[in-house]
Amino acid sequence: MPWQIAPSSHRLIREMTDRTDHVLRTFPPRPLNPDERELVAAWLAGTCDVASAYVSERRSDDPAIYHRVVITVGPERTPSFLIHAPTGLSCWLVSKVRGAPEVRRFDSLRAALNSVRPVFPADGMQ
Repeated sequence: MPWQIAPSSHRLIREMTDRTDHVLRTFPPRPLNPDERELVAAWLAGTCDVASAYVSERRSDDPAIYHRVVITVGPERTPSFLIHAPTGLSCWLVSKVRGAPEVRRFDSLRAALNSVRPVFPADGMQ
């Protein structure tokens, strides 16, 4: 199975800017459903340079990543991107947490994942 468990994310919190941290706290995530989890696994299988990607589900996980897709790209062990669907909203937020912070909104998980690394055909295309 392509899932990898990443180390503790305590450094992630220190690296987040106030703006990114505010967005993550303002729009709490909902849990992913089984179909969404399968889509994340299929996306990860199609990438070649993503070090790890997993869905944070343990109650003991850092609240900054809980119920989010945590993606690490490159040699650093800290997360690069967080993806989640805010509770009560029908969109997906992709938060870049390394370098200059950036939060982008997408209509589907497929589009959100493709914004990190394009693997799937564009929404609506086969």
